[in-house]
Amino acid sequence: MRFVVVTMVMLIAVGFTACNNHKKHAENQVPLIALLTDYGLSDAFVAEMKGAILTVNPNVRLLDLTHEIEPFNLMQAAYLLSQSSAEFPANTIFVAAVDPGVGTTRSAIMLQTNAGKYYIAPNNGLLTLVMEREGFAKAWKLDRPGYYRKGVMSTTDHGRDIFGPVAAHLADGVPADSIGSALTKKDVILLPYRAAAVNGPNLSGEVWHVDHYGNIITNIPASMDPNLKDGVLLRITLGKQTFSAPLVKTFADVQKGRIAVLIGSQGLLEICANQGSAGKQLSAQAGQSVLIQK
Repeated sequence: MRFVVVTMVMLIAVGFTACNNHKKHAENQVPLIALLTDYGLSDAFVAEMKGAILTVNPNVRLLDLTHEIEPFNLMQAAYLLSQSSAEFPANTIFVAAVDPGVGTTRSAIMLQTNAGKYYIAPNNGLLTLVMEREGFAKAWKLDRPGYYRKGVMSTTDHGRDIFGPVAAHLADGVPADSIGSALTKKDVILLPYRAAAVNGPNLSGEVWHVDHYGNIITNIPASMDPNLKDGVLLRITLGKQTFSAPLVKTFADVQKGRIAVLIGSQGLLEICANQGSAGKQLSAQAGQSVLIQK
């Protein structure tokens, strides 16, 4: 009996130790800054932004979401930022630099969502879908130059000069209220877009992204129509062109190169081609209207 009691005490002690170690590990976790831009990878812009971040705070972890946003394509950027950030834990800091109005009177902002994540970006609509998905907790206008990059301020690269350094200071423990002036939810600019809708048997919305494989991702959740069945032939109007395509479960359910519709990994309806690019075949672009008729 004494052996059993001693064993139980030891197991409890081990459990408390493991729990405390886990808590200490979580508390000491290195801050993570995730980057999304339309800079591409053939120039020095991404490296310069990373260097500006590491100059302020050399202890952060830097992660690239993507730097291949189509230049100036805010809708695509808003979609990819929202989808990629969804999988990250609270306290992650996201820097999004897709900024057609860089150097103008447009403001730089920081958003804290109800999910406990921080987003630093130009106030140009880039945070629209993030805010819809995670909600609004607080926001700040980044108007404190003391947290910018040292030296002459560029009018063409605020990713390097403002967004990156601010993220580095935040990751280093500077309170958000010290970094900028408080904004209201109404101060955050939102992108206009065609919200997905149901009209009788029809579904409508718009293209949000054409991915690397040429799949045309719409903003229409398949859940909007619980009566959608695999194999049904759909009539689709994409922009000004109309065509028919079956609803399938996998790419391989149709012949190679044939256009089809399926439910993508995010639950959205996608127009695809088996081992081909639906985007190229249909000259699809983000922002085009989509109508799906059964």
